[in-house]
Amino acid sequence: MAETKHLQHSITSGHVWVVVNETSHVPAFWAHPQYGGPFPGIVLLHDDWGMGAHMRARVHRFAEIGYYVIAPDLFEGQRANSQLEADALEIYFKDLALPKVTAALQALETHRKCNRKMAVIGWDLGAELALQVALQRRDIMAAVAFYGDPTSFFGQLSQLNCPVMVINGAEDELTHRTEAQLRAELAADNKPHQVLTYPGAPHGFFNDMTPTYVPEAAEDAWFNVLAFLETYQGKPPAPDMNGQNFWSGRVY
Repeated sequence: MAETKHLQHSITSGHVWVVVNETSHVPAFWAHPQYGGPFPGIVLLHDDWGMGAHMRARVHRFAEIGYYVIAPDLFEGQRANSQLEADALEIYFKDLALPKVTAALQALETHRKCNRKMAVIGWDLGAELALQVALQRRDIMAAVAFYGDPTSFFGQLSQLNCPVMVINGAEDELTHRTEAQLRAELAADNKPHQVLTYPGAPHGFFNDMTPTYVPEAAEDAWFNVLAFLETYQGKPPAPDMNGQNFWSGRVY
């Protein structure tokens, strides 16, 4: 993943449990700056393959920039090793996912170091959930959807409650057949939005741990996402270089 131009925070990260209701909870991975705050919050939603090292790396990167970040494990510890398994996990867990996303948002919004300026970012299945959240909640300031299938939301996009960024690869058969209608509906309803399509990029181009990774497209998408978040969430606070936790002679 591309380097950023932001001064990086020292962060804390780890595995946590998020309460969904009185009888269930969901594992999650979160990270946040060690010092300062409050910070804007981001919920990251993984793809059809489940929670993996690349998602944890994304959590770290956003936290280093100055976000409170949590990624719920929507598949509850299960990971796919083939497309067939990924499809099966999506089918099994898709209808169970939204309460987990809601719980993750609640965990961030009520945290004393989060400023309640919330965004949600998802990939594939997570992208569809990000759009669903943008349609259902009024407390979200921005939503980003990487190569998700928008078909089930057509006819509803006029009800979006926040600005939306959609990011696709031009060689992605899943999104290629729906993108024209997506662009038309977003433009017709005059909703704040961006739709970015990267030439030569296939489905999954953002994941640098897979053969589908396209570095140039992923880097450009990364910086566009950061700019989009800053526009609608505000710029995350930089590390306090005058704070008591910094010492002469060290590099931060």
